[in-house]
This record gives sequence, structure tokens and C-alpha cells, in this order.
Amino acid sequence: MKRYISKDDEKYYTHMLKIINAIVGEHLKYHWLITDIEAYPQHYPRLEQLISENGYLLLSNNELLDILEKDDFQWIWGVFSAIPEQYTKEEILKYELPYIIENTKVCEDNHFIIQHPLAEIEITCVDSSYVFIVSENETVLELFKKLYPNSTENLGL
Repeated sequence: MKRYISKDDEKYYTHMLKIINAIVGEHLKYHWLITDIEAYPQHYPRLEQLISENGYLLLSNNELLDILEKDDFQWIWGVFSAIPEQYTKEEILKYELPYIIENTKVCEDNHFIIQHPLAEIEITCVDSSYVFIVSENETVLELFKKLYPNSTENLGL
């Protein structure tokens, strides 16, 4: 797996609508497990309540896009795990919830590991300062790189 990290393309990060649309938006067939969240939606007080009650959000791709299209608020901290839609909520939640670790988990050969075992993409928002993506999907990585041309492939610690 590879990781691309963007630190120098924006003044501040992260507006997820921009990223999700860049990596093919409405055509993504995922549930989004969003964890370790700090965000302040202005038009969705119920969303903020769900975040504080559960500590996570689990949304379909369409639900997430609908929320973001109505209120493209900034995600200051958060881990977005893209999990194929064939998995149920019960299957997804039986694993440990992903959390923010600046360097992500790395295996012996310095390739990055997505934290949630069912996820295919992991996007992490770090303190409004930068965003990174981990995936095996080269197309997704190339689209992220196109969105953030100054992003770098960050292989080592």
C-alpha cells in the first residue's frame, strides 16, 4: 500500500467533499466509517450529537455526499475508512475503531497498512494541517495526487 500526504497544497485542511469528489464521488460503493472526529457541522446539530454519543459515524457514500453537499464543513481531525458496501454495520463494528496516528501503521517493508481490516481506502485529517490517504488502488491515489499536486508519496517514517 502507498500513502500520499498533502501539506503544502492548502492553507488549511480538510473539506472532504473536495476529496471524495476528486476520487470519483458518487460512484464510490462504500460505507464510510468516520472515527476520531473533531468537526463542527453548522447545519447538522444531530450529526454533532451522533459524533459525541457514538464516537464514530457510519454513513453510506450517498449519505456522506448529501451531508457534505449541504454543509461542506471542515474536518479538523478524523479518519475516514472506505469499506465496501457489502459489509453490514455489525461486521464493520466488530473491529477496533481506527484512530489518528500521524505515521499510520507500517509493516516491515515500510508499506502502510489501513487500520480497519475491511477498508480499502483510509483518509486521515490531521489538525487542519494536512491530509493523507492510504490505499492499494492506484487510480484513487493518482486522483488524490491530481487534486493535491504537491502531495508526496511518503513511504518511510
